[in-house]
Amino acid sequence: MATGQTGEGFKYTGPAKRDLSSYQYHTVTLDTDGNIDYCDTSAATMPLGILQNKPSAANQEAEVVFQGRSLMVVNAGTDISQMDKLGSGNDYHGVKVTADDALYFAIALEDATEDGDIIDVMVVGPSYISTSADN
Repeated sequence: MATGQTGEGFKYTGPAKRDLSSYQYHTVTLDTDGNIDYCDTSAATMPLGILQNKPSAANQEAEVVFQGRSLMVVNAGTDISQMDKLGSGNDYHGVKVTADDALYFAIALEDATEDGDIIDVMVVGPSYISTSADN
């Protein structure tokens, strides 16, 4: 697993909202104050990207890949295959999304079968799945 190099994409740097040291390679967002915080896309939170470092306190610099390659911690309760669309769940891990109108922001570049696997992904920015022929 995780054959890619971390953080090969475009990056954004800003202040962490809190201790994010346990959330390296997890999904993050910008809060209304411009702080970087963890993100659950299944709750309709708009993702910024994937956290690359481990800021251990509020206001420490947090580095986020918002487009391009990154590593990502995933939950593979439903197996993840190359080219699957990924959002995030309430643990901020990447999860496979397939439902119409589901929010995703990354594409798997590797397979995953275990919760907690770290895989190579392509961060593509937020989009919604459309399964209708009209879209």
